[in-house]
Amino acid sequence: MAVSRGLEQALDDYLVLLAQNGSEEAFARLVARWSPKLLAFAARTLGTAEAAKDVVQDTWESAVRGLKRLDDPARFGPWLYAIASRKCTDSLRSKYRHARNIAAIADAPSETVESKADATLDLTAALKLLPPEQRVVVSLFFGEDMSIADIAAATGVPPGTVKSRLFAARKALRARFGEVQ
Repeated sequence: MAVSRGLEQALDDYLVLLAQNGSEEAFARLVARWSPKLLAFAARTLGTAEAAKDVVQDTWESAVRGLKRLDDPARFGPWLYAIASRKCTDSLRSKYRHARNIAAIADAPSETVESKADATLDLTAALKLLPPEQRVVVSLFFGEDMSIADIAAATGVPPGTVKSRLFAARKALRARFGEVQ
């Protein structure tokens, strides 16, 4: 597994270098290799495939513009996830702002509180209740199997903040589902 991971990393490094020098074919191969991972991450983070597709498209548009500024091709993955994380967070904030505005206009609560007896083990719904910053780190940590250091690089926050967000998200999920032994 380590050998194949090393070969995958070497191929990505090579494609990044070619793309930085103007190879459209190399960039297209990077898009083909990384889009499924980005779509899975964005769908988990945002909760819908349609929103995920929009975020991934925006991510690649930003990547095209910024690829030449990437100094270390080996950091392509965390760099790309950093862009996707920011796009997901922006999308979630926009969605929540819109939902708050609608709730204020309707003068109705934006959410109903469920009793513990009615709560189901619907992880997707529970993740949607987390704040955007926590949802992003949970998706990167559990969904993409990224390390704390890589998540810190991707989100632009210190490793301690990543750990705090993971702790708070776990605590919120435990409260939502009750302590599972």
